[in-house]
Amino acid sequence: MSFFSANMDSLDMITSDLFRYKGMNFPVKEKLRPKDIDALKDFEIHPTDVFIITFPKSGTVWMQQILSQIMEASHPGWAEDVTNRAQIPYLEGRTVDDPFRDRKEPRVVRTHLFPELLPHGVKEKQIKVVYVLRNPKDVLVSLYHFAHSWVLMDSPTKFVGSWFAHVKQYVAAQEQLKIHIVRYEDMLKDLRREVVKICAFLGEELTDEAIDRVVEASTFKSMKINPKANYKDLVETTVYTTATMRKGVAGDWKNHLTVSQNEYFEKVFIEEMSEFPLISDIESLLQ
Repeated sequence: MSFFSANMDSLDMITSDLFRYKGMNFPVKEKLRPKDIDALKDFEIHPTDVFIITFPKSGTVWMQQILSQIMEASHPGWAEDVTNRAQIPYLEGRTVDDPFRDRKEPRVVRTHLFPELLPHGVKEKQIKVVYVLRNPKDVLVSLYHFAHSWVLMDSPTKFVGSWFAHVKQYVAAQEQLKIHIVRYEDMLKDLRREVVKICAFLGEELTDEAIDRVVEASTFKSMKINPKANYKDLVETTVYTTATMRKGVAGDWKNHLTVSQNEYFEKVFIEEMSEFPLISDIESLLQ
């Protein structure tokens, strides 16, 4: 039985399988409805909670692995013999058998929600948020492949919403929320350096040897063969039709976007981000 109401409210449908609510798109087949989304605002936040927040296909699975390894190294007994997605539940995917209820402290939660849809306690209790930022061109390509694999999406013509809005809102939210922004591309360049920064933000003190183990376990090569991290159990099932971990690289958009598509993308990017205070930092992602 779903925690969320299966009742078909009056929805703002944007495609046959997506409805729009407060600037974000949701799959109809998830049976998630506006009143259920609003109810997430009252989700009970613990002071030690940590949130992983991303725009889809920006490095969520990667950050799940990194944080699970950090928590396992710094909190004896935290790790369980379950997949990362079970250990770090998806906020929007709550069910009656609440996956958060029995999670060990500190709980790690993942979500794609925009700031205004987050539980009130995220701001009120100033819990720590790790936000992963990725080149939107690579996000686009990854989303395209993902949508073809995900059975809840009949068509890849629309996705969760605006990448531009998501990024701008979370960068602006740094004034109100306790956020550490990590760039996907920086993790590719020097994963150890970024893991050290994440540990410092979380207040987790690990030895050099422990950090090395976190890094080794969090490489794409290691994750791809790790059943706790690679979602392989959901492939060729009622969830995904193909593997969800494809390449784990930067710049794959160059193998997919035509010259004209890239020119159009950059035109829209400038229109959307020209007045953004961190335009130079974000612009460097596009290379």
